[in-house]
Amino acid sequence: MIMEISDKELLKIESDDLKYFSETRIIDIPRRVVLNFFESIPIGFVTFNVRYFNRNAYITYYVKSDMRGKGYGKVILKKAIDYAFDEMNLNRLTAEVYEYNEISIYLLEKLGFVKEGVLRKAKYSQGRYFDIYVYGLLKDERR
Repeated sequence: MIMEISDKELLKIESDDLKYFSETRIIDIPRRVVLNFFESIPIGFVTFNVRYFNRNAYITYYVKSDMRGKGYGKVILKKAIDYAFDEMNLNRLTAEVYEYNEISIYLLEKLGFVKEGVLRKAKYSQGRYFDIYVYGLLKDERR
């Protein structure tokens, strides 16, 4: 698998998947580092919204729908975690995930992220409010 460093994602998020992302995905945020992943085609990305002074980044990840269920998510996220801690010299990664995104919750926990809090009824989607779970991973806790 090939990994390319960039300041933008090469894949557009499919409209059915927008419900898994916060409104910050609509706004171009400075301080982003993007890792795009390919086989023969782009399969996904990981974006770090970096807080340099605190050596922390908010992490967002995505795997194209037709590539899911094949283990790419775990591989991509693990490579990105290693890159963040080993190359970017970060001390912490933070992830926010919506309560209904069970696959993402499972993946984060499998890779060592710890659930640190809940933003109650903070996500509005399809006429309902949902909780946002906040996960964190420290450099010395990674698996």
